[in-house]
Amino acid sequence: MEKTKNNLRKNVVNKYKLIYLPLLISLLAPFIISISSFYINKTFLLEQVKQDGLNLTKQVTKQIERNEASLDIINEMLEQQIKTTGKMVIKNEKNLSDDFLIELAKDSQIDELNWINDNGETLYSNIEAYRGWIPFKGHPLYDFVRSKDQELMEDIRPDAKFGIPTKYGSIKNANGYFVQVGILADNIQKLTQKFNYQKLVEELAQEENIVYVTIVDTNLKAIADSDIEDIGIVYDSIEEKKLKEAIKGNIGTEEWFYDKIDKKLLEITVPIFIDGEITGALVIGLSMESVYSSIYTIFVTSSIISIIIFLIFLWVQNKNIIKPVNQLNHNINQIDVENNIAYRLPLVDKDTFWGLTYSINNLLDKANTYLYQLKENQENLKISNQEIVASYQQLTASDEELRAQYDEIQNYTSYIEHLAYNDNLTNLPNRRSFLEKLEESINKNQSGAVMLLDLDNFKEINDTLGHTYGDKVLSKVAQALISIKDEKVVISRFGGDEFLVLIEGEKDITEIENYAKKVTNIFKNKLMVEENSVYIGCSIGITRYPFDSNEVNQLIMNADLAMYKVKDLGKNNYMFFKKEMTEKLKEHIEIERILREAIKEDGFKLLYQPQVCTYTRSIVGFEALLRLKNHSISPAVFIPAVEENGMIIEIGRWVTKEAINQISIWKNNGVDVKSIAINFSAKQLDDLDYITFLENELKKKNVESKYIEIEITESIFLDKKEETIAFLNKLRSLGIKIALDDFGTGYSSLSYLTFLPVDKIKLDKSLCDKFLEMENIAVMDNIISLAHSLNLEVLSEGIEDIEQYNRLKVGGCNYIQGYLFSKPIEVAEVEKIYNTVFL
Repeated sequence: MEKTKNNLRKNVVNKYKLIYLPLLISLLAPFIISISSFYINKTFLLEQVKQDGLNLTKQVTKQIERNEASLDIINEMLEQQIKTTGKMVIKNEKNLSDDFLIELAKDSQIDELNWINDNGETLYSNIEAYRGWIPFKGHPLYDFVRSKDQELMEDIRPDAKFGIPTKYGSIKNANGYFVQVGILADNIQKLTQKFNYQKLVEELAQEENIVYVTIVDTNLKAIADSDIEDIGIVYDSIEEKKLKEAIKGNIGTEEWFYDKIDKKLLEITVPIFIDGEITGALVIGLSMESVYSSIYTIFVTSSIISIIIFLIFLWVQNKNIIKPVNQLNHNINQIDVENNIAYRLPLVDKDTFWGLTYSINNLLDKANTYLYQLKENQENLKISNQEIVASYQQLTASDEELRAQYDEIQNYTSYIEHLAYNDNLTNLPNRRSFLEKLEESINKNQSGAVMLLDLDNFKEINDTLGHTYGDKVLSKVAQALISIKDEKVVISRFGGDEFLVLIEGEKDITEIENYAKKVTNIFKNKLMVEENSVYIGCSIGITRYPFDSNEVNQLIMNADLAMYKVKDLGKNNYMFFKKEMTEKLKEHIEIERILREAIKEDGFKLLYQPQVCTYTRSIVGFEALLRLKNHSISPAVFIPAVEENGMIIEIGRWVTKEAINQISIWKNNGVDVKSIAINFSAKQLDDLDYITFLENELKKKNVESKYIEIEITESIFLDKKEETIAFLNKLRSLGIKIALDDFGTGYSSLSYLTFLPVDKIKLDKSLCDKFLEMENIAVMDNIISLAHSLNLEVLSEGIEDIEQYNRLKVGGCNYIQGYLFSKPIEVAEVEKIYNTVFL
């Protein structure tokens, strides 16, 4: 009987029926399949590799042709950028200084700017080493100074001082003075690097299964090679015979054994076409090792899999049935509630008896919980007793402690009184103290002046160096202002980066202006803060009493208006208040009132200007343009106003909602839906929930995101560039297209295109007017070609005559917008031309 029980224990599972018979069947099936697939895959893979190789070489030759066109465009755009920057310098020649050139070079992304007189002496430069430099005989500028030429465009050469390769351009004014503009070759290389042959070859050689890549010219000389040492080789007659066929326009493939790497490969030779002419040939060697390896691996792998399946099946049965039962029995026998209540059966992930083990542990947990609750109740009683004792001690605090606290409060009284009339940071009289002093002076019927001083660009110091450093700068400015103080002058900190200066008992405007000059002279010199030099300017508004007003608040407002007028005119200066400033303010307030009323009473409307496909001449979409219903105020006036006061957030949402609603109406009417482009201001980046709002409106109206296009300008990237790019990428992830508006009006459009997340560029009307003349048409064609090489669509704005349309069509421009087809119109008029084919 015992022997029978042991046999039953050993033979819990019938391994022959459950394991061995199914395993034999599963082993034979993949083995038979592997033999069949061996012959099928061999033929298929060899043919597929040849076809993939031919497709690859065709793509590469097309990319080479596009790269050549892009390099020409980049050179023309660089020279245009040099000319534009040079003309700006000449335009501002009366205001030139080293600082002006430094700032202009930074804004225009120019590396070197020199202003040179008619004798060749460098008067101003953004590089200190060039100031006072004179070109020597043999230098290109030596001859240019003495010639009658107005422009000189040079190829890249070493600069005269440091030997750094630089591309230069020079432009003269009417007096023979001229500006020299330089762009470092390294920066040019950053733009052109992605288009050169060698980079293309090296990137292609990194691809899997590509052994070598070579580009030869029509003389069979290697001009680019994945093996740099082979560049310059002229191939022998054996290679020459094969390459000559490619130079004639024929494509060749050959499978051969490459001794250098001891592998078999497929070599493909194709011609390279540039502007319809053969300029060379491309040779690509593809490794066949992986192909043949894959073919033979299929059979071996299938056989190995059969053996592995057999072993795995046997191992799984043993692991999941027999061993778990023995382990469970052992674990249950370890339970000892009396002596070891914390013991739990081990939970093994994916164990066969995991559920049973978990249930047993739950029963043990409940028993353990009851014991812990008893212990916690005892601890809570102890804690409650300690809290009662502590509360009693607090209630019985001594009279001496209370008196000590009272004395401490009294000591703060004088300090609080000081803070009430003085600024805590600079220790200057504060705003309250200043206003009382001004009121006192006015009541005495004195004459005088109030100057409101605001530090220029102080926010940049706080943002870059921190507010703590900014506070130290403010303290330094306060110390400098105290240096001009006399018996007539009161210096006060108004708040933030603003200071007030009161000049009592002075009616002579010349004397008042002298005080203003003393203040501005302070900021002509650097301020030393923590051993660092800080250069900062200030804008000053001045108002006189009783000449301008006898009201304290009105005087502060007058000075504020004059100060902001200085800001508008370029900062770092002073200006006296004029009555006209108040009129301008009233006009601004009236416009703001009209805009707020329009928001409240549905006073806005959208006009739509068609965007027409260049080739089909049919409408593909519209640009939505914001207008006031009941006022003829130009958008050029009210758009800056709403951006300044923050109403652009609410209005921007209204425009978005209205455009989506219009698309929904067209969709519900059963017409072919066309996209609507809406303008997006840089100020709208402050609308942090805009994307959520946009998504909700699209879902509410059941409108697909592809029908919305958002137009931006370069100004949106002037601040928080990385956050802005992330914002645009999120919009694009929703399926919304991004268009770069006013392209060609800024200085950095070319470099922006290489990294901005946009789908389309809109060529500005000024660019079209300038370059659509026949003598300049090549520039426009190249701009369009460059955009297409970056996978961007192109739309031209402001097109008004048929000749411009025809030239843009030949140049490959995708879309046209302008009065040639239609002015901006009401939505009712849109429906009349919705399906019109123009011209």
